[in-house]
Amino acid sequence: MHARWLLAAAASFGLGLVAACGADQQVAPEQPAPMVQCRSFDQLMPRFVGAISTGKTEGLKNVVENQLLKTTRDDTPPPINDVLRVIFVTLNRLASKPPEPGGTKENYCAPAGAPPPLERANEVCELRRTIDLLVRQGKGLDAVAVVEPQLQGILDYITGTGTSRDRVPHYEVAAAFSNLCSNSMVCQLSNGLDLIIEFTAYANTPDGRRLVQNINTLGTKQTLTAFLAPQNLSEQDFVTLANFLLPVIKAADGAALENAFNQLPFLPAELRNDLRPLIEDLKILLANQRLRRSINAAVDCIDRSDQNRDLVRMLYRLAIRDNRAEFGLTRLSQIFKQLQDVDQRGSLIFLANTLAQAVRNDEDAVNAAARTCRILLATPLNARGDAGVTTPDGGIPENAQRVLPVVADLVRNGLVQEALCAIDTLLFGCSGGPQPACR
Repeated sequence: MHARWLLAAAASFGLGLVAACGADQQVAPEQPAPMVQCRSFDQLMPRFVGAISTGKTEGLKNVVENQLLKTTRDDTPPPINDVLRVIFVTLNRLASKPPEPGGTKENYCAPAGAPPPLERANEVCELRRTIDLLVRQGKGLDAVAVVEPQLQGILDYITGTGTSRDRVPHYEVAAAFSNLCSNSMVCQLSNGLDLIIEFTAYANTPDGRRLVQNINTLGTKQTLTAFLAPQNLSEQDFVTLANFLLPVIKAADGAALENAFNQLPFLPAELRNDLRPLIEDLKILLANQRLRRSINAAVDCIDRSDQNRDLVRMLYRLAIRDNRAEFGLTRLSQIFKQLQDVDQRGSLIFLANTLAQAVRNDEDAVNAAARTCRILLATPLNARGDAGVTTPDGGIPENAQRVLPVVADLVRNGLVQEALCAIDTLLFGCSGGPQPACR
């Protein structure tokens, strides 16, 4: 109940803040305009509030309260504190910048119809424009309609619930994800952030845009979809292919990649021809030394953290064995193309780069984010011997078993859609016309 009231208070404060911003810029109308009453937080997110009220989130609540909001050392803040700190510090730093070109002291951002070039845009303004385009105008909701069932499919597979085909839990996948967050000699969260930073910068170059376009085109090729059919590719074949490719990618330069491509097992000639443009793009990519180092570090982490290839097996079972449409290449290519058409400025890539750099520049935040991830996904499979992931009584946690069923149930009951509607209302109010996210 306390959480419910806190959320409601936060929502009310947010709505008040949005209403207050710019209020001194408006000229009072001659006749009072009719007041529009926005829906309360309970009405914006009824399923989420209901889950809290009925105690369905108790497992998640216990892990957050007892392991993320507490620390055993007085000189070390709880991990979630540093994660929240970097979010607010970053937003404050970006909001403290001067108005972007085309903006003024009174109107911080340039007019929506005349934004400055992306490299000169203010990040906060660009974030608002992007949310307006994708959520307020509803042009990115088709992508969400695919991402949501993808997330649901992965959660159900791990927990063995909902849409899971065999109803068998696969918490070994949670253990593999947790290993990726280990901040060990092998895996560093900073490596993943470096990869995001370098790749998003590369994706906005001519070579990068051509690579993205060729990946999108490849996803529509019948030769590839036929090759990835379960009658043509077994799970063991898929694992064998991964075992062949991962070491190659780790050590590859252009010449090594070409040699490995020519030796790929059981690859039809027609598919080889369709893959050729992508191979040429990857040769150019690997010539970028900073990006190549980031790829090698990330792939090395994946290779060593998931030696049984549980992540690969999950992907095969969801996308190929179960033939789930939301994981199908054709559907993904269509959505990706729609996002490209809508976001022709490249704002999403720009924002991903900005946020990744903000976290990467704060070592404490990187460590706290990695620890938060590892705690939430800890299982007895990967927590044994790890003094950094224990319960308050020193035992081995089963956090993934407590947290992920709660998250799976929330997603199944419309959490993503409710959150988008709440974001839309908090940022833009409820009197600006239709709200596609609030369907």
